Amino acid sequence: MTYKAAIFDFNGTVFWDNGFHDKAFDIMLQKHGVSLTSEEKRTKIHGKTNPIILRGIFGEQLSNNEVEEMGQDKEKIYRELCANELVFAPGVVNLFDYCLETAIPINIATSAGIENLDFYFQNMHLSRWFNFEKVAYDNGTFRGKPHPDVFLAAAAKLGLQPQETVIFEDSFAGIQAAEAADAGKIYIVNSYNENYSQFSHQVITHFNMVDRDLFQQ
Repeated sequence: MTYKAAIFDFNGTVFWDNGFHDKAFDIMLQKHGVSLTSEEKRTKIHGKTNPIILRGIFGEQLSNNEVEEMGQDKEKIYRELCANELVFAPGVVNLFDYCLETAIPINIATSAGIENLDFYFQNMHLSRWFNFEKVAYDNGTFRGKPHPDVFLAAAAKLGLQPQETVIFEDSFAGIQAAEAADAGKIYIVNSYNENYSQFSHQVITHFNMVDRDLFQQ
């Protein structure tokens, strides 16, 4: 079976930055007297939006202003930490170039907010392959992963159904979101030495492991 497009989660998939996010949360949470274990970070943070993360840690009583203030603080720390470490995942640029050369549509579906998205486009020159206006990101209107909303939006902006796309994800919540979206095929990108044995999808550690014959040309 072949598919018409590819949709990429960004953090931990295209940019292997989970360590930066974890450290940024450590620094921000320390200001509030909170610390998380590695397992708590995996379950409470990875793949999720800041409002879900912060209310999962501090409780549903956290106000919107408090969520915004803490979230912006964490993201500022994160951008400072990774500013000089913006390295693409192994082999993903070659896959982007292949899709561009063969006119295979690609898009991003991310839990990142607009400030980080701007940061990535500016510093990683993503406009070489992606249309900023088509990217699905955390704009406050989507339910976060594991809900499928962001993948449904990313596919719709390409004029496609998720069943017509291949989705690349790394987080447990993101994989569940891709499944809930009924993606045609899911690749799990193991950027953080996770155990994905609960899932049946192919796990990759390099994007040269992707079968390019999956895509219609």
